[in-house]
Amino acid sequence: MKPTFFSATLVFVVMSVVQCNPNYQQMMKQCLDETKLTEAELKAFMSSGMNNNPNENLKCYAKCLMEKQGHLVNGQFNADALLNSLKDVPQMKDKMPEISSGVNACRNIKGTNDCDTAFKISMCLKEHKAIGGPQ
Repeated sequence: MKPTFFSATLVFVVMSVVQCNPNYQQMMKQCLDETKLTEAELKAFMSSGMNNNPNENLKCYAKCLMEKQGHLVNGQFNADALLNSLKDVPQMKDKMPEISSGVNACRNIKGTNDCDTAFKISMCLKEHKAIGGPQ
């Protein structure tokens, strides 16, 4: 998998969690396959500054990644699981108050379905600088 593709997917996860999870690239591939999202579609969305209208495949890709990491369970954002994933990561310790604030601001977001919910949560986390991605 190309490094640019790998870094492009960081919008859907916290950077440090990715670095600590040796199975993340496999999860990404599985989610691309499961959602039928193409690498070209993901790159186009990222190169737009994440401002293009996302298609349903992209939204479901966010859902897939969040579910595989335990951050979305039965359509519910598991904010505590995300925060617990980060609290012992050395690079995140100094940023936990800001991250916690962002995660809490996004805690109750709901979309029209589980894919939409995952995507809206991801965009909320990005907006609150609680996850990596172009700022």
